[in-house]
Amino acid sequence: MAVSTATHCASSGCAWTWDLRTYPGSVRVRRWPPVDWLCSRERVLAQVVGSVAFLGVVGQLSGVMRGVEVADLLLPGVGVEVDQLVLTDTEARVAVRPRASSSACSGCGRRSSRVHCYYQRTLADRPVAGRRVRIELRARRLVCGNENCARRTFAEQIPALTRRHARRTEALTAHLTEVALFLGGRPGTRLSQQMAIDTCKDTLLRLIRALPLPTSGPVPHLGVDEFAVRRGRTYATILIDMATHRPIDVLANRAAATFASWLRDHPEVRIVCRDRAGSFRDGAQAGAPQAKQVADAWHLLNNLAQAVERVIGRHRADLRQPLTTHDNPTGGDPTPEGHERVELDIHGRPRPLVARTRERHRQIHERIERGDSLRAIARDLQLSRGTVNRFAHAAGADELLIAAIHRPTLIDDYRIYLHHRWMEGCTNASALTREIQRLGYRGDVNTVRRHLKPYRNGAIPATAPSPQLTVRRVTKWIMRRPEQLMDVERKGLDELCVRNPALATTAEYARRLAPMIRERRSEHLALDVWIADVRLDGQHELRSLANGMRRDRAAIQAALTTTYTSGAVEGNVTRIKLLKRQMYGRASFDLLRRRILLSP
Repeated sequence: MAVSTATHCASSGCAWTWDLRTYPGSVRVRRWPPVDWLCSRERVLAQVVGSVAFLGVVGQLSGVMRGVEVADLLLPGVGVEVDQLVLTDTEARVAVRPRASSSACSGCGRRSSRVHCYYQRTLADRPVAGRRVRIELRARRLVCGNENCARRTFAEQIPALTRRHARRTEALTAHLTEVALFLGGRPGTRLSQQMAIDTCKDTLLRLIRALPLPTSGPVPHLGVDEFAVRRGRTYATILIDMATHRPIDVLANRAAATFASWLRDHPEVRIVCRDRAGSFRDGAQAGAPQAKQVADAWHLLNNLAQAVERVIGRHRADLRQPLTTHDNPTGGDPTPEGHERVELDIHGRPRPLVARTRERHRQIHERIERGDSLRAIARDLQLSRGTVNRFAHAAGADELLIAAIHRPTLIDDYRIYLHHRWMEGCTNASALTREIQRLGYRGDVNTVRRHLKPYRNGAIPATAPSPQLTVRRVTKWIMRRPEQLMDVERKGLDELCVRNPALATTAEYARRLAPMIRERRSEHLALDVWIADVRLDGQHELRSLANGMRRDRAAIQAALTTTYTSGAVEGNVTRIKLLKRQMYGRASFDLLRRRILLSP
């Protein structure tokens, strides 16, 4: 075999040509202008790869690499022979020809060695040492010897190298496909350019769409959940094999009929892990009545926390009253005059929100007394039905204003620190702002100035204020394990429960159900007794939760008595969010589905 290699020397401006011959242990090299000299085979191979480190490796393994050819390095496992190798600063061009003497006809499969003609074919291959690789194949068109074959001639295809009409090698196509699955179109294109591969985003997306979708075997243990294609508008359903934690299918919507139709095609399903969505419950009952449904324990605990938070939100006014366990905990004036002052802005003028809320409450209740429907009121006042419904069920405008005029602020967690610093003599708002910013404060200096304005007017509390009582903070007190509460939190919660019976009953019911969910235990009829007690004298939000649990009792009982969870499903939903962000939210459902099912 004779192989010639040419490259350009950037330092001297001369062209280099190597003539690789089968001399034992050496290679004849020619230089232009002609200068004959001998060079070891290891140095030539190192120049081909472009790495000094590789030269050392070849030198160590020279005893076993005497018979290794250039084709074995650049095209391992491919049946070709290298005739010429041309190196430039950015590209390596490799001239190759088929090694086999015959090839199988693409029409009938009969092998033939009769050459009809030769033609040049150029293929892109994986880069080597930062250089693009172009393979110049001297392809053959052969004559089929089968008289009954419809093809008289056929183009030879080399296994693991070429395909019909392909301009890339199989190895480069597989490499770009992996990049496309990991990154998508535009990010994959940018990475490929850094790797000296010329491609575009449309090519990468075509590679994804050309992949065959995986086929799943029997799925006895199924997980199901929804995810947002466009949040608030379009939702889809993901199905997970809980044994492998891999997605097996993606449905175009979250309708019960779609899920039931899929389950009818998979009668082997025996366990369905889901959240407490009604569409999945109805779909599983219709499509797989033989399957056991298991509600997710985390979702059940989260539903309980949301119900407790809504109850506390309705009694938000009690959180603004001072606790006897603290001296003036909010740092404000609990008197009616203080409440009226809250309805004024920093300049002492009435807040527009307050006047608008009172006027809107009056208009809606006047229309209700006249007998108008909520739909008609919403249409005439140009409000949403949810807003009209909220105003209609409010006893007075003050109930609606509680959340508006007592909203938590960014400075609530730093009231104690600011109070102590003021008492120490630091009254500069800018300096105090810089101090609390180092502690995590994310607001600006104007918020600090508004907070310190009562201090400058002489309304300085005698003792430090306690942490601001918010709906979410009290909800955490109730949902947390009692032994994990600090003394001040326990005393504050006990005082709130004494002050408001509704909060007391809510805390009692929450602390009866939460341990059952966390510890996965269900004593005899304990769940039924809890549902009955809540439906008897619980708050409206807890009664709604109890009614839903009664309809879903079998799945909840299975969640309390088994170890099945939807953790793998939630992990895949998180992965879907990453895939969506990589594609900037512009991917069609077909492409998103393929990336979900094919991405590793």
